[in-house]
Amino acid sequence: MTDRIFAKYLWLIATIKDAGRISFADIESKWDRASVNDLQQPLKLRTFHNHRQAILMQFGIDIECDRTTYQYYIANPDALEENDILKWQLEAFTMNTVLQGHQSLSNRIVLESVPSATLYLEDILHAMESNHQLQISYKDFFGVELSEIVIEPYALRMFKRRWYVLAHLPSTEEIRRFALDRIISFIELTETFKLPKNFSAKEYYANYFGIAMEEAPVTIRIKATREKPGYLRSLPLHHSQKEVESGDEYAIFEYFVSPSFDFVQELLLHGDQIEVISPMSLRKHIADVIHKMNSKYHFE
Repeated sequence: MTDRIFAKYLWLIATIKDAGRISFADIESKWDRASVNDLQQPLKLRTFHNHRQAILMQFGIDIECDRTTYQYYIANPDALEENDILKWQLEAFTMNTVLQGHQSLSNRIVLESVPSATLYLEDILHAMESNHQLQISYKDFFGVELSEIVIEPYALRMFKRRWYVLAHLPSTEEIRRFALDRIISFIELTETFKLPKNFSAKEYYANYFGIAMEEAPVTIRIKATREKPGYLRSLPLHHSQKEVESGDEYAIFEYFVSPSFDFVQELLLHGDQIEVISPMSLRKHIADVIHKMNSKYHFE
C-alpha cells in the first residue's frame, strides 16, 4: 500500500467518523477540498466502494450505508476504539491535515517532540512481527551500561514523550522495559521466541500508570479541590477513575491502579489541589516525599 492510498483511507475513515452519518454527495464535496486529493480528481462512486472494501480488509472498519437515508456510517465503532494504532494514526492524520494549511503560523505553534521516535522503532516492530530475539547494549538513566543483552520484545509503549520496549529476558526470566533512546547498539538475531498465549499489552498495562510496575494495583482515593475536579473530569488520571463523592468545592475520585513511582509523580504534579485519602501507606509515602522536598527549600 502506497502512502498516498493509505492517506486516502485515513481521510475517509476520519471524515465518516467525525460526521457520524454522511451522504456520498457530502463526502464528494469534502473530497474536492481535501489535501489528500492532490491530483484534484473527483471521487467516483465505484472508487469509493473500492476504498470501503479495502478499509474493511486492512483495518476491520465496516462502512455501511443506511438504505433509508442513503447515508454512510461506521457500523462497528468498537473496532475503531479497540485499535490503538489506528486511533493514533487518525489523530496524527487529522492534526497534520489541520496544520498543513497554516505553515505561516509555525513560529506561533509549539509542539512536543518525541526524542526516541526514530531510534530503532521500525527495527523493533519488525522483530516483534517475526518474533525474533534481539541483542542490545543499553545504558540506563544512572549511566550503567549493559552489554549484549538478549531480549524478546513483547510490546511497545509510549509514555512522557518516550518509547519503551517491554521485553522478556530469557537468561533471567525477567520482564523488563528499555527506553529506545538509551539503546546503544542493536542486532536482530535469527533465534525466535514464542509470545505468551493471549498476550495483550493493553491488558498487561491496564492497572498501571506509566511504565513503572514495581507494585501491585490497589484501590486509591484522592480528594481534589478548587479547579482540579473539573480538570480530572475532562482528563482522567487513569481509565479506572470513578467519581464517588462531590461537593461545592471538592470531589473524591477512586482508582484501581498501582501506586508506582510514575503515579506518585503524577499526583505530586497537581500540588496542594490533590490529597491522597487512602490507602494510608500511600498517604504516608506522599507525606514523606513532601517532607523531604520541604527540607530542601527551608528558609530561616
